[in-house]
Amino acid sequence: MNPLDQLADIQLPQDVSIWPLAWGWWVSAILVLLILVSIIYGTRLYLLNRKAKKAAIAALSAIDLSQKNAISQINIVLKRAVLSYFPEEQVASLHGPQWSAFLTSHLSQKQQQYMQQKIEELVDSLYQQKAEKDPQQAALTAKTWLTSALPPKRKSKDVTAMKEAANV
Repeated sequence: MNPLDQLADIQLPQDVSIWPLAWGWWVSAILVLLILVSIIYGTRLYLLNRKAKKAAIAALSAIDLSQKNAISQINIVLKRAVLSYFPEEQVASLHGPQWSAFLTSHLSQKQQQYMQQKIEELVDSLYQQKAEKDPQQAALTAKTWLTSALPPKRKSKDVTAMKEAANV
């Protein structure tokens, strides 16, 4: 008699189940989900933050520069764009030197030196009966300001301090 004949068949273990998942898989799934949600949220915030800027540039290019009030319309577009990003209480009442100081202050240091005179000319031409400023140049100045200053990269400075500085 062969002793191997008395052995039972080999018992295979049960198949390994994927369920329930180990805690490491749950952590990985949650991390992937959080990363996806943050990417979607960040992209949406980025697009919404630049929506007013894009609309202002489109409105600026739609202005007929041959009209008498073209410079006034350019200023209106600038004011609307600024009101989209800054508190209305601080910005809506700005005009003249305060308005040009506000616009200049939201540019980088290098651009402030380059654009300050152009912005002042644009704002001054609003109050002249016969505008000496070329509407093409005013539109270019406004577009340059819109592309470089919006959306604001830093928190808004105190506008009252800028008003005082412009009055001095």
